[in-house]
Amino acid sequence: MSKTIVISDDVINTINSLNDEDRIIMSAAIAGELICGKSVEQNLNSMQRIIFSIIRNSVKRSTANYISSIQATA
Repeated sequence: MSKTIVISDDVINTINSLNDEDRIIMSAAIAGELICGKSVEQNLNSMQRIIFSIIRNSVKRSTANYISSIQATA
């Protein structure tokens, strides 16, 4: 089984704009939730939850757009 996850330049730039601690936390949160399927929000503070929500929505949107474009060409 394969699953595609698209991490756009916007997501990378958002993560890179964070301080070192939040950068590591957001990267781990992406891996934990989007790759491993584990809920991670309970481990984040309120500001990190907001940032992660924005990042997660962007990844899901980019992934959906990519899958739609692949299906349109098939």
